[in-house]
Amino acid sequence: MSKNKQQRTDVLNNHYRIVFINDDTLQEVISFRLTMKKLYVLFSTLFVIVVTLTTCVLLLTPLKYYIPGYGNRDTHLQVVKLKRNVDSLGDLVAAQQSYELNLRKLINGDYNGKPDTTKLDLNRVKTEAMNFIPAQKDLYNKPHPAETKKARKHQTSND
Repeated sequence: MSKNKQQRTDVLNNHYRIVFINDDTLQEVISFRLTMKKLYVLFSTLFVIVVTLTTCVLLLTPLKYYIPGYGNRDTHLQVVKLKRNVDSLGDLVAAQQSYELNLRKLINGDYNGKPDTTKLDLNRVKTEAMNFIPAQKDLYNKPHPAETKKARKHQTSND
């Protein structure tokens, strides 16, 4: 095991030279002396810097509004208000469906709930009042409401 570890550290600490040469003049432009450990640190640092810069650009500029799920306060308030409206409309639809179901049961004769009316006492009801049919002239020759007010005032002043 120790031999294997020693080989890894040797690979990480071996020196390598990177040389950039101008192809036309064969002149050395720049040269780097690096190890694998230095390359690893360099690329890790570059990765962290790129991620940090990208995060800063997205969070500190108006580009953040293009991120899905991120919105301004007004949009969030509108979403909350619309959610409340949808909930209340859902409750309204449920109440209407319940009303319709009860009405269907009532029409079909399947309603077993408590009746909301009392039975009529036929002894107290006047049969003449129930059989009364107004004459045609009473239906179509109604006086204007203004005329009835004048007639009432006239009767009270004469009394």
